[in-house]
Amino acid sequence: MSEGNNYPKIAIDGPAGAGKSTVAREVSRRLKVKYLDTGAMYRAITLKVIRENIDLADSEALERVLRKTKIGLGEDKRVFLDGEDVTEEIRSSHVNELVSPVSCISPVRRHLVSMQQDIADQPGGIIMEGRDIASRVMPDADYKIYLDASIEERAKRRCKEQLEKGIALSLEEVAAVIKKRDHIDSRREDSPLTIVEDAVVVDTTGMTFDQVVDKVVEVINEGMR
Repeated sequence: MSEGNNYPKIAIDGPAGAGKSTVAREVSRRLKVKYLDTGAMYRAITLKVIRENIDLADSEALERVLRKTKIGLGEDKRVFLDGEDVTEEIRSSHVNELVSPVSCISPVRRHLVSMQQDIADQPGGIIMEGRDIASRVMPDADYKIYLDASIEERAKRRCKEQLEKGIALSLEEVAAVIKKRDHIDSRREDSPLTIVEDAVVVDTTGMTFDQVVDKVVEVINEGMR
């Protein structure tokens, strides 16, 4: 267990569409540990970049945006950008297309990683999910879990999520976006998506949501005995 803390630090990493957010939220509820959706933070910054029409190659403009942007995470998974509730908009297709390129930019990663580490250092334990949690944000995590699934499985899940929001996308279209994100996330120079040596890998292909949550909780409970 983390030094000076009777509550665990839990890191969940994995590629797009692996179910990290929904699984982490349920594990958080079951274990009564606070949860941080780091992906929502990157999506909020991406939305701000889109709204401000910032050229991703303009580092000075990006730095200015980062300095003046406030991101808030509230109850019931609500996400606030400079005080505005943008929970639905950060999941839109135009944000989906740009979030990986924005996330690759070093100043953006440094800024948000610093924020995430400050939150992780607060007492009470935490479960945090993303792509570089175990490798960079919380290398001292007590439990490191990597959720994975086939591209087809991940695409089906994303299609279902979008359909529930009234957005109909083809399986091929979603799979292409996921493949592109995998390529960008795993090859970026700053904090690429990676599986750390001491992570427990859980392939969720063919598993139900409850089965995945049960497996993650089992890994954590076994470590706490």
